Amino acid sequence: MHEEPQGPAEEEPAVGAGPQAVAPEPATGPDRLDELAQRLGGELAGLRAEVAREHHRAAAREQVIDRLHDENQRLRAGERLLLLRPLLTDLQRLRHDLLRTAAGLPAGFDTAAAADMLRSYAASLELTLERGGVTVLVPVAGAAFDPSTQRATGTVPAVDPGQEGTVAEVVLDGYHDVEAGRTVVPAAVRVHRWLPDPDPVPAGNGPEPTSTTQPTPTP
Repeated sequence: MHEEPQGPAEEEPAVGAGPQAVAPEPATGPDRLDELAQRLGGELAGLRAEVAREHHRAAAREQVIDRLHDENQRLRAGERLLLLRPLLTDLQRLRHDLLRTAAGLPAGFDTAAAADMLRSYAASLELTLERGGVTVLVPVAGAAFDPSTQRATGTVPAVDPGQEGTVAEVVLDGYHDVEAGRTVVPAAVRVHRWLPDPDPVPAGNGPEPTSTTQPTPTP
């Protein structure tokens, strides 16, 4: 048998091989510019809308803050008036008492009676302070100086070393907040200070005393 001569083997096309797809070229010219302009215009419109929404939200927040501030101010004013009402009532009563007493003073009203009247009004004010939670601090002369409730405004010479650092004189009373447990106004006092005398000169070491006897005249 004669074998037929074979020609060059035909190559099978590779799988997926075929004519290459040609990508479309990007548009150029006026059409491309119009497309870009439309895209930019849309993005700008979106930004403007977002800025407007943020502006409205900020304005709403400001309104809420202003309303809360006004409510807080009204509440504080009401609390202040509620706290001060007892004190204001006592001061009103004290003012009326002072005016009524001044109008009814007798003709022979002397200094001692005036002092007693003023002390009674001071006692009334002290009761008013106590109702508000404040007590009066009245230092005792001769007691030790207490820097936690007192402040020294001056010194007074002590007559002996035992008076050093004690209260010599009360200038102003102090005030203590009972609820807070602290002194709000310290009492003003003068304090004793011991100043020892200089060392005395030992006997025999000083200068000889000068005689004051006049000489007897010679006849």
